Amino acid sequence: MATSPKRTTGTQAVDRAADLLVEVLKSEKPVTFSYLTSKSGLAKGTASRLISALERNGLLQRNKKGEIETGITINQFASRVSSISRLVSKLQPVMRQIGNETGETVSLAISGNDAVENIAQIDAKYLLSSRNWVGQKVPYHASAAGKVLLAFQNQDLSKLKLEKLTNTTIISRNHLEKEILKVQEQGYALIVDELELGLVAISVPVKNEIGEIIAALSVSGPSTRLNQNRIKEIINLLGKYSKNLDLSIIEKNQNNRGAA
Repeated sequence: MATSPKRTTGTQAVDRAADLLVEVLKSEKPVTFSYLTSKSGLAKGTASRLISALERNGLLQRNKKGEIETGITINQFASRVSSISRLVSKLQPVMRQIGNETGETVSLAISGNDAVENIAQIDAKYLLSSRNWVGQKVPYHASAAGKVLLAFQNQDLSKLKLEKLTNTTIISRNHLEKEILKVQEQGYALIVDELELGLVAISVPVKNEIGEIIAALSVSGPSTRLNQNRIKEIINLLGKYSKNLDLSIIEKNQNNRGAA
């Protein structure tokens, strides 16, 4: 019984802080402290403490006028979401083309803090196909996209946890280093049964406007369809589409079409 009031007080504090944050997010411009106290109905002392807590966590900040606006944490998240949306928008046409030609699942992935993040997908035309990967995180060492990102983004392999997912998953750091060198040399990554039994995936890098590798595009499907001959066909196809996976060329083509 003695802990109940603390829980209530803690919950109320979270709710009140959330209300203040929502008011700032809803506003099209920075707001004043008096505006927030008026809208929330909170006492000035309570509002001040909650705003300070939100500021310490980067959720809110004050501008030069002392007005309150979204903080760096929210701004970074919004920028990242915006960048991802632009990336997906630019690459969806070529993803659809590759999907149409292969009939297999085509996915787009970027680097996350501790895993590969899948951000877009074109579904296969077959009933037997790989899963919907969007929103899924997969390990770097066991995924084709992960190997591409490791190979071309100079990430620190020593920090990776090499978990064994199948009998063919690479769990030796020396083996992984050799695999990454191979990916760098050939320009693509291939996995067979490394992430899941029966799953085959081929992945290639995606470049931004200044030539940096920012994502990986993958074609995946079941090993019952993607045999050695089919894998070679898809690798050749992805090679032909390499220019379409360069945002500088995509941007140039779009500008040329707009000028026409």
